[in-house]
Amino acid sequence: MERVGDHYVLNGEKTSISAADQADAAIVFARTGSVEDGARGVSAVLVPMDLPGITRNRFDCHGQREIDRGSIFFENVRVPADHQLGDESKGFVQVMQGFDFSRALIGLQVLAVAKASLEETWEYVAQREAFGKPLSAFQGVSHPLAEYETQVEAARLLCLQTLWLKDRGLPHTAEAAMCKWWGPKLAYDAVHQWLLSFGHGGYDRGPMEQRLRDVLSQIGDGTAQIMKTIIARTRAGRDAVPA
Repeated sequence: MERVGDHYVLNGEKTSISAADQADAAIVFARTGSVEDGARGVSAVLVPMDLPGITRNRFDCHGQREIDRGSIFFENVRVPADHQLGDESKGFVQVMQGFDFSRALIGLQVLAVAKASLEETWEYVAQREAFGKPLSAFQGVSHPLAEYETQVEAARLLCLQTLWLKDRGLPHTAEAAMCKWWGPKLAYDAVHQWLLSFGHGGYDRGPMEQRLRDVLSQIGDGTAQIMKTIIARTRAGRDAVPA
């Protein structure tokens, strides 16, 4: 992104963007400093999506299809300079601080789906019978559900603790990363157990299949591998865990 008079001129592509083909405006983080500036040379601007030079497409996504993702292409797009958000070249710091908030919210989002699925599973296995007993009487059915109940509750409390730390201005970067890698993985596993507990009925196209796809939030806002690196750096120090 280059400053020309009272405008910024945008060129390039932003890919894997939620609601890329639906949004009326986008907050774009683009380089305004030199390559040598690294993360310190990125600025944020509010870009109306009806400006000349913008084209968009939509991906055929695996899950969360009601929002979906896509790419936005910028070709000599002129954005008024007063659309800048925050200080010039401080955009990367701003977005990273936002991640510490959104990662906890993603954890709560997917864990809510897992919790609802577990509640439905308990109801089903308590009334569905096999060999003259409810399915819940068989430890092979009830024990995995009990384990997921425990872990989902623990992960939920971790997300709430992270938000509590944020509200008090205390460090919470590592905790947010924990929410982001553990929450989606745990939710996926718990929903998968929901599907298995319903037997052949769980293999039908419907809410079970949709939830299994929609809780797969292990990529956006940082992969599990990046989250674990963030935790390690926070605990051991950046010098001990280099990039």
